Amino acid sequence: MTPEETPALSNVTYDELDVGQVLGTVDEPVGAELAGSLIGAIGASGEAAIAPPAVFPVLFLKALRRTLGGIPSGGVLAKYELRFGAPLETGNEVRIEVSIADKYVRRERPYVVVQFAIDDAAGERALTGLKTIMWPTGPGQE
Repeated sequence: MTPEETPALSNVTYDELDVGQVLGTVDEPVGAELAGSLIGAIGASGEAAIAPPAVFPVLFLKALRRTLGGIPSGGVLAKYELRFGAPLETGNEVRIEVSIADKYVRRERPYVVVQFAIDDAAGERALTGLKTIMWPTGPGQE
């Protein structure tokens, strides 16, 4: 399935996800134009040789959509945690592994922690990130 064919939204339930589960690995291009559009003023175009931090959430969304069959319909972003590694040069593809790092219920609300590991074209770790999502369904719900 190509990125263009991937559904925008997913109805994967909380119970379908297991801690430690690898959802998949995808390759995504990191273009100088994308990086340039995220480094300057809103709406300004340009190019950048090194990807700014704002590129990583974009890559997370693309990888989550491709590995989960869409973004969780009704999910709410609760928290991001980013651990930067090597600077990420533009003009190459990155490899992104997406896995489930944790699941829990707090104050009767279900949360899923998705881990993203991004390696540059040389295989060097550029970033590890955790995205905590308040999941639209809880244990036992469809």
